[in-house]
Amino acid sequence: MTGDTSDGMVAFLGLSADRRLLSEDLLNLPETEQRHEPVIATHTHNRLVAAGSTLTGATLIGGAAILLYGGGQALFNGGGLDIALAVIGLLLVGTHWGWVHVAEYIGLVIDDREQRGADARGRDWLATIEPYPRFSVSTSVLSDASTRIERILHRPVLTPQHTFTFVRETAAEKTYGPDTPAEVIAADVEATRRQARLDTDRLGARWQAASGAYEDALLKADDDQQRLLAQRAAAVALSEHINASLLDPPLVE
Repeated sequence: MTGDTSDGMVAFLGLSADRRLLSEDLLNLPETEQRHEPVIATHTHNRLVAAGSTLTGATLIGGAAILLYGGGQALFNGGGLDIALAVIGLLLVGTHWGWVHVAEYIGLVIDDREQRGADARGRDWLATIEPYPRFSVSTSVLSDASTRIERILHRPVLTPQHTFTFVRETAAEKTYGPDTPAEVIAADVEATRRQARLDTDRLGARWQAASGAYEDALLKADDDQQRLLAQRAAAVALSEHINASLLDPPLVE
């Protein structure tokens, strides 16, 4: 269950992660690297609307009472204060719906602030994702009680928007019959996971070598030709890293 998928890494240099990794493509990353925005239960908006509705009802009832009282007194007594009360009551009745609109507006402002905070956290997380292949291991029990071990490849792919996302593919699989001893399956799973971790670390190191060389060369780039030279520098660094790793003894944990 091995494989090398480092070819084409240079194509991802300078690209950012696609926002789809925050939603539908999130499951294409290894489970340990997935990010789930915590759901913060907030009832502020609903409470504000409820308070606005209460104030609306209170304003309507209070305004009507003041209008009736002031209007009645002004009709029979003709006092200036009574007329003022009637005017105030009329204004309260005429504007009582304003409380609902004010409460709704404040609630929307709060919701927008929370959404902008969530978007900022999402952008920060996307900036930490690097476009190199990952490997993970999945196990499942089939209908006949057999156990299947799958080596999953999480492969970066380019998008039409000049960003990158990931696709999930089965790189290799092995099935054990229902009579296979549990310790045999457990040992194979552990060995497969260890190899997946080592292969992922190896590809991550290759990406770091390529991206580091690219960024160093890009600091001096001022035109397209210089950018091509930066990509070439990254490709050379990646090749040298691969050749050096072939001379190293196998990794053993």
